[in-house]
Amino acid sequence: MSNPKIIVIPGSARTGSHNARLGAVIAKQLNQMGADAQVISLADYPMPILNQDDEKESGAPENARKLAALIGEHQGVVLVNPEYNGSFTALMKNTLDWLSRDVGLKVFQNRVFALAACSPGMLGGIRVLSHARDNLVSVGADMVTAQLAVGGANDAFGDDDTLTNERASGLLQTMCAGLIERARTYQ
Repeated sequence: MSNPKIIVIPGSARTGSHNARLGAVIAKQLNQMGADAQVISLADYPMPILNQDDEKESGAPENARKLAALIGEHQGVVLVNPEYNGSFTALMKNTLDWLSRDVGLKVFQNRVFALAACSPGMLGGIRVLSHARDNLVSVGADMVTAQLAVGGANDAFGDDDTLTNERASGLLQTMCAGLIERARTYQ
């Protein structure tokens, strides 16, 4: 059986984002465990705020179609979610909204999703994970149970792109193992 393809999507395009760094750590772990993982930046797929009037007039933006096609080439998806006021970033929410339209609805089928978050606070973004899970389940996404919330983000990463906290590192391995196992069923 070939290595499952997994795409990692951080919900922040900010320079120096802890969640983008976590995305790189996750991809590295997935690759070490036998997946073919890549990280993308949503900055490469700018989209207008979803407005159904604009959608009716102009259709889905080209970048929504491109992103949906790219995700469609993968058996697994990891969404790495910064927490803004206990929920999604506008960037991640708008992206998921566009992908839930006709252009990308099939993106949520025939692949498995995992969730991660990172925050300077001790909760590690745990509140956004429940919102993300609810949102994805509502559009029919298959979800792995294990998820990763990394608190203390300012000190969470080693120079070798690993997690310094033993508990977080264990959760990372558990999430990645479950994702790879489930992604193989979609090959």
